[in-house]
Amino acid sequence: MKKRVLAGIFLSMSLALSACSGGGTAPSEQAKPQEQQGQTQEQPQASGKTELIVAAEQEPVGFDPHKVPAASSVRIYSLIYDSLTKLDENMELIPNLAEKWETSDDGKTITVTLQKGVKFHDGKDLTAEDVKFTFERILNPDTGSISKSYFSSLESIEVKDPTTVVFHLKNPDAAFMANTSSASTSIVPVGSEDLTKDTAGSGPYMLEKYEPGQYVLLKKNPNYFRSDLAKVETIKFQIMKDEAERLAAIRAGKIDVSMVSADSATLLQGKPGVEVKGYQSLEYSYLGINVKKKPFDDPKVRQAISYAVDRNQIVQTVWKGEAALTGPIAPAVKGWALDTNSYDSYKLNVEKAKALLAEAGYPNGFETQIDTAATYPDMVETAQVLQQQLKAIGINAKINQLEWGNYIDVWKSKDGNLMVGRNTSGVDADRSMRFFFHTEGSANVWNYSNPAYDELVQNALMAVDQTERKAM
Repeated sequence: MKKRVLAGIFLSMSLALSACSGGGTAPSEQAKPQEQQGQTQEQPQASGKTELIVAAEQEPVGFDPHKVPAASSVRIYSLIYDSLTKLDENMELIPNLAEKWETSDDGKTITVTLQKGVKFHDGKDLTAEDVKFTFERILNPDTGSISKSYFSSLESIEVKDPTTVVFHLKNPDAAFMANTSSASTSIVPVGSEDLTKDTAGSGPYMLEKYEPGQYVLLKKNPNYFRSDLAKVETIKFQIMKDEAERLAAIRAGKIDVSMVSADSATLLQGKPGVEVKGYQSLEYSYLGINVKKKPFDDPKVRQAISYAVDRNQIVQTVWKGEAALTGPIAPAVKGWALDTNSYDSYKLNVEKAKALLAEAGYPNGFETQIDTAATYPDMVETAQVLQQQLKAIGINAKINQLEWGNYIDVWKSKDGNLMVGRNTSGVDADRSMRFFFHTEGSANVWNYSNPAYDELVQNALMAVDQTERKAM
């Protein structure tokens, strides 16, 4: 059986998945690691094979789509649940649970017509009441939803009939329907409470069994409203945290889909029965800086770090040249991403970095810590490269390698210092900019707050004219 391995190159990058050419369609249309929207891979249909085996490099940390942002969970629950819209292979917004939608002339009312005949896995009909409950659950502060700030424009939700729901907005919202494509906005049944371990979806696959530390088994939903989507009877996420174990499984033909590092992709290139594939993804690697923590509350310190970092060295060392420099909007979002060459602070300038540190009152540098995920080789390598680069300007950074669950907890705590991680820019600039950096942004774990910036991205959200919006 011929194997395919998709090499993951992050930093504005290529996603790491693999699929067996005899194993049917890879679950990438629905499964969007770290909300990896729009990245679908067409695979040949199965020839007698009924199970797709995916090597999962991390344990899922829960299955509640509104509460759990971890990529290891998203890739699973985005197959179990469905959202109102989704993205096609060209990253264009298309209907999903929503059959169609209409926006009023003033941009403040969106009427959504649902697909008919959609059922949850327990046999209950999915209706407009479930949609209303879902968005109210997302907006409820007690839920702690990562998607809450997506829908800050939402004023009220009206159920007109079982298949029609009306969103009434405080102001026009150019990103509202695009944001409903996120797996973290999946529709759940009325009355859903703790979905961390239990599931209540309507997606193409159902949770059959979860053996912690071993595997997650999904079974095809026989009543799915799109009978053409699920190509295999079961999908098994085999938990393999060790990359050497995943490589051995690839070579032995025991798995169909795997995430591999750039180093492993190089090793696998040209091997019999293995095809390495890469493409421009929406995901990027970043160094997060907590602006509330001293000395990072001083912009000059943050600027010094930017000038001290040789991004090209990271591209070559960590990603073996298979990456591109980017801002918060990935180059895959054509027409919106900007050329980083036009920004002086993206260029290595050690002397300027030292001068800025001295101006900030740290002529001899300081001690700090970089948090990273222990089981992601690219994150650890990136932290190691950054450690050496920052040392050149007197910043001595200790690397703290965290297990995945602890890493997610630190990220959510908003209490770290420096952190190496990954984000997905999304296809709409609102996610790239407001979601991560607005004062009230749900994913603003770095405590950045700038009233002028907040006003700008809010105005851009409300702009109906795309040219005007892009300029903002």
